[in-house]
Amino acid sequence: MPKRTDLASGVVNGDRILTELVEPPDSPPIAVITWPSKASVYTPTSYPAAAAAITRIITESAVALARRKAHGRRLSRGQDCNNGLVQRH
Repeated sequence: MPKRTDLASGVVNGDRILTELVEPPDSPPIAVITWPSKASVYTPTSYPAAAAAITRIITESAVALARRKAHGRRLSRGQDCNNGLVQRH
């Protein structure tokens, strides 16, 4: 069973976006972004705020990953998490 660590999450337009570090026991770690299962619809005036919220969630996850690395918490087998995976549920 892979080890899963929440990096950041948030709600945008009622939909939850989650970013995680997944460390399988027998393969390199991956960053997973779980997006909503349906399309998100925004008016032109509300779109900038939604884009800013999504950017904030992704930025927070990148900072959390960098913080883990900076504090000596190595990723599995000392490898960087350099490939992403997008999951739609």
